[in-house]
Amino acid sequence: MKIDFFNQDQSRQGLIFRGKGQSLIEVLAALAVLMLVILSLVWITTVSIRNADFSKKQAQATSYVKEAMEKIRAYRDRNSWDVFKNNCGNASVMGISSPVPFSLTISCITIGGDDNKREITVTVSWSDSKGTHQSKSTSYFTKWR
Repeated sequence: MKIDFFNQDQSRQGLIFRGKGQSLIEVLAALAVLMLVILSLVWITTVSIRNADFSKKQAQATSYVKEAMEKIRAYRDRNSWDVFKNNCGNASVMGISSPVPFSLTISCITIGGDDNKREITVTVSWSDSKGTHQSKSTSYFTKWR
């Protein structure tokens, strides 16, 4: 029985070569998976930061709306009804300023033709990469004195 060592070496080299190629494919697959994981983490972080920024601005806008409504109520209480109804839509007269980067608007409408009732709507809006957002509050004021 004769053993051909040359053929065995070729077959071993072929296996070794195939093993090296397989290792290269495994490394590329591992790199691809790693890249997907890293990209997913970056995307999740970006979305989280954007949502945190939106929540912060939403809370600030709501606070500004409440503050403006309190100033309007205080203005009504300090002045006569006639002074209030003539100036109820004028933010600067009532000491209300629009905070940066927000935009503040005040709407004052007479309810049902009754000169002693007003519907006041305070809106604070802001813009970001997703569009324009707003926080709004409506209160009804009457001539109570």
